[in-house]
Amino acid sequence: MSRDLLKKYNEKRDFDITAEPKGKVGKRAKTNLRFVIQLHEATRTHYDFRLEWHGVMKSWAVAKGPSYDPADKRLAVRTEDHPMDYNDFEGVIAEKQYGAGPVMIWDKGTWKPEDDPDKMEKDGHITFTIEGGRMKGQWHLVRMHTPDKRENWILIKGKDDFALNKIENADFLKRENTSIVTGRTMDDIRKAGLGKTTERTKALKLEPIKPVSKPNKEASKPTTSLDALLKQYDEPELATLVDQTPEDDAWIHEIKFDGYRLMAFVSDGKVVLRTRGKKDWTHKFESLAKAIAALNVENAVFDLEACALDGNGRIAFGALQVALSNDEPEKIEGWIFDLLHLNGEALIQETLIDRKALLELILKEAKGPIHYSEHFESAPDLLDKACKIGAEGLVSKKKDSLYCGCRTKDWVKSKCGLEQEFVIGGLMPGKAHDKAIGALLLGYYKNNKFTYAGKVGTGFARELAHEIYQKLIALKTDKSPFLDKTPRGLREYIYVRPEKLCEVSFTEWTRDGRIRHASFKGLREDRSPKAVVEEIPQSLKEMTNDAKPRMKASAGSVAFNGVTITHPERIVYPDTVITKGKVAEYYAKVTPLMFPFVDKRLISFLRCTDGIGGECFFQRTAMEGLGSSVKSKTVTHKVNKHEYIYVEDEVGILQLAQMGTIEFHAWQSTLEHEGKPDQIIFDLDPDEGIPFEAVKLAAEDIRNRLEKVGLVSFPRLSGGKGVHIVVPIKPEHEWDEIKEFTREFSENMAREVPEAYVANMSKKKRAGKIFIDFFRNDFSSTAIVPFSLRARAGASIAWPVTWTELKKYKKANAITLENIDTKLLKNAEKVSAEFLKASQKLKL
Repeated sequence: MSRDLLKKYNEKRDFDITAEPKGKVGKRAKTNLRFVIQLHEATRTHYDFRLEWHGVMKSWAVAKGPSYDPADKRLAVRTEDHPMDYNDFEGVIAEKQYGAGPVMIWDKGTWKPEDDPDKMEKDGHITFTIEGGRMKGQWHLVRMHTPDKRENWILIKGKDDFALNKIENADFLKRENTSIVTGRTMDDIRKAGLGKTTERTKALKLEPIKPVSKPNKEASKPTTSLDALLKQYDEPELATLVDQTPEDDAWIHEIKFDGYRLMAFVSDGKVVLRTRGKKDWTHKFESLAKAIAALNVENAVFDLEACALDGNGRIAFGALQVALSNDEPEKIEGWIFDLLHLNGEALIQETLIDRKALLELILKEAKGPIHYSEHFESAPDLLDKACKIGAEGLVSKKKDSLYCGCRTKDWVKSKCGLEQEFVIGGLMPGKAHDKAIGALLLGYYKNNKFTYAGKVGTGFARELAHEIYQKLIALKTDKSPFLDKTPRGLREYIYVRPEKLCEVSFTEWTRDGRIRHASFKGLREDRSPKAVVEEIPQSLKEMTNDAKPRMKASAGSVAFNGVTITHPERIVYPDTVITKGKVAEYYAKVTPLMFPFVDKRLISFLRCTDGIGGECFFQRTAMEGLGSSVKSKTVTHKVNKHEYIYVEDEVGILQLAQMGTIEFHAWQSTLEHEGKPDQIIFDLDPDEGIPFEAVKLAAEDIRNRLEKVGLVSFPRLSGGKGVHIVVPIKPEHEWDEIKEFTREFSENMAREVPEAYVANMSKKKRAGKIFIDFFRNDFSSTAIVPFSLRARAGASIAWPVTWTELKKYKKANAITLENIDTKLLKNAEKVSAEFLKASQKLKL
C-alpha cells in the first residue's frame, strides 16, 4: 500500500535524466510535520504547496501563489504525492521531463493540523497552522465540487494576527522572490542548473559553498564578512525560567552551563567572540578562538558557553573567574550548542534538531578546548540527575524550534536552585578589615527603576573581598542609587554607582521582594546593568496551555522582548535597507529610555503600514489588534467625551511598532494630572532657506529668556527642521493658563525681534522667519516623543541633547537610525535623567 502512494510520481519521471529524488516513502510521523512551498517555472509558473502526511508530501499546485488576505481564494489543484526528499530539491528539471524548468524552495517549516488530517481531507476542509519562514498562522484548504476531472481545492488565509488587508498584501509575492534556503533568484537557479545538489546538501557534506554567480560579484562579498555576520546575528536566543522541566517528547534537554555566554563569528579564518552585552572578548578567550578558527568552515556563527572546572572536576563560575583573573586560558573550555550560519547559508529557519545534527558533524574533528554540547531525550527525574552531578540545571528546547534572537518560550530553563545576576548598588565594609567587603547591596531594574533586592554576605574569601572593595570604592557616591529605601545595617553603607554585576545563588524570594540566604558566586562583566531584571519562574503548565500561535524568529519573522514582528523584511524607508524588523529592533533597544516620556501619557501615533513611501495616517483611538499593552481611555473635555490611548508598559511601544507605527507623539500632561500639564514645549519651525545656525541662536534666545523667569529648559533635535525647547514644571496650572503664558512669551519675542520671529501660524507671515510654535501647549495637542523615529527620508530621530551638544550639530535631523552608537545613547540617557528629575514651579 505504501508503495502505491508514490507510484504516480515515479511513473512520470525518468530518474536517469531528471535530478529529482526517487520516490521512496519516508517514516510516518504525527508531530513535527514538515511543509514546503516550491516556486516552479514549468509550462505555467505556479507554487507547489506540500504537506507531510503518511510519509509523503501531499501536494497542490497554487497558480497565483499564497495570499495573506483572507478575502482571496486561491485555486489549488491537487497533484501527485511527492517523496519527503523532495523538500530539499532546488534546481532545474531537465528539458523533455515532466515539469521541466527551474524549482526554488520558496518556504519551508512545520505545519500542525487542527484535527485528524485524514478526516479533514475526506470532509473536504483541511484547517492547519503553519510555522514557516514566510507562511504563518492559520490556513484552510477547501475542496471545490466541480465537474472538472482535476481535484480542485482553494487555499485561504485564516483570520488571525498574521492576516493582511488587500493593500498590505498587494506586493507580498513580488517582495518575496528569493529562495528561503539559498537566497537565490530564479535566474540564479536557472543559470546554475544545480539539480538535486542543493546548497543545503553541500552544507551537510561540509563542502565550502561558493557564492552564487551574480552580475556584480562584489555585491555578494559582504554577506559573509565578519561585519555582516555581526550585524545579521545581533542577539542570542534566551531561555525563559520555568518552575519545572518539560517531559514530553517534543523537547530535548541540555546541561545548563555556568559560565559566560558567547557567540562566535567566523569568516576566512578570523574569529570574533562576543558576549550577550555585545562586547568583543576574543582577547579573553584566545584559546577558544584559535580552536574555532581551525574548524573546517568557511564562515559560520556558533552559540556557546565558556566555562572552567573546579578542583572537583565540576563546571563552576568561580573557577572561570579565577582562570580569567590569573590569565590562565588553558583552563577555559567551550561547549558549543547551536549553529546559526554555515558557509554562506543562514540556518535560523532550520529546526533545532537539524541544526544540532549539522553542528555535531562539524565538531567531530574539533581539537583543543571546544566540545559539542550533547543533549538528552525527556526522562523522569532528569533535573535531579543533573543536580546530583553538580550542574546548574537544565535548558530544555523544542526539537522543531527555529532560532529566535530573543527570549523565547521554545527554550526554557529549570534550575537546581535559585540564582541570577544582580547589580551592586552598595557595600558594607568588613568587620576585621575596613578595606574589604563584608556584604554587598544588590538590585535589579524594574520598569527602568533600580530596585533593592537584599544583601549577600557570604561566598567571598579574604583576598577576593579586598579585590572587590577596590573595584567598588572607585564608584562611590553620596546618594543611594536605589528607588526604595534600604534597611539599616549594623555598619554604615557605602553606596556606589550601579555599574558592576555579580552572580548570586539564594534559596527564595521573600514576599517583600528580597532574596534569602544568598551566596556570592562571582563578578560578571558580560552584560549591561540595565538588562538585569528580576527572574521569577513561569508556570510551565500555563505556558503550554497557551493555544495562541507563537511566531518564531526566521526569515519571515522576528521577536523582541516577547513581541512578534511579522514581515520584518518589509522595506520601511524607500531606497534604503531599513526594514520593519530594523525599526522594531531600534525601538527594542531604546524602549527603556523612551518609555518614561510616554508613561502615563495619552499618545497619538503615525502608522505607515506599507512604509513611509505609502499611505501614512495618525491614530489616537484604540482598535482591535493593537496589543494587550495598548489601552484605551475616555476623556471628558468641556462636556464632550473623547477616546484616546496610552501604553501600559514598554511592551506597548513594540506592539505599536508591529502595527507599522513609526512616530510617537505625546501629551504634555499625565493621566494623573490630565487637566494640568507638567511640561511646556516651544517648537522652533524655520521657513525654507533659514540656516540651522539661526535656529540654534533662536533656541539660545528662548533659553536665556526662560532663565530670567527662573525656568531651566532642555533642547531636543526634532528630527525634522527645527528644535524643541522643553520646560519641566509642576502640574499646578490649567491648560488655558499654560497656553496663555506660552502665547504671551512667544508673541513678545516676535514683537521684539520681528525680522527673525513670528508667532502666527499664517504661512504668508512666516516667510523668511522662524515660527515659534506654542500651540502644542493645549488640550489634546501632542509633540514628538524623544527617541521616536520620524517618517522622513533618512530615518531621522527626535533626540534629546545638552545645550553644549546642540552647538555642534549642523541640522535638526542629524541623528539617524544609521548613526546612533553607544556614546550617543549614554549621553541621551544622562540628559533624559536630568530632565525627568527636574520639576519647577511656574509663577504666573
